[in-house]
Amino acid sequence: MAKLIEILARDWQQWKGGQRVYQDADGHLIASDGYYFRTDLGAAETASDRETAVVTEPKWTAQRAAAQQGTTP
Repeated sequence: MAKLIEILARDWQQWKGGQRVYQDADGHLIASDGYYFRTDLGAAETASDRETAVVTEPKWTAQRAAAQQGTTP
């Protein structure tokens, strides 16, 4: 199983989250500002680290760049 950051870097062409994205128990990707804003961005494969993973735009950007270059951040 892939980590959430790997799934997002692979499947998203551009960042879609708020300040952060996490995955709920049903596989839905939830964008959040950490306070009141939350929006469902749709479902994805269940990440191996779903219960603890929080992906931010800088983390996603680094992972996406590394994946495109064939390296690991």
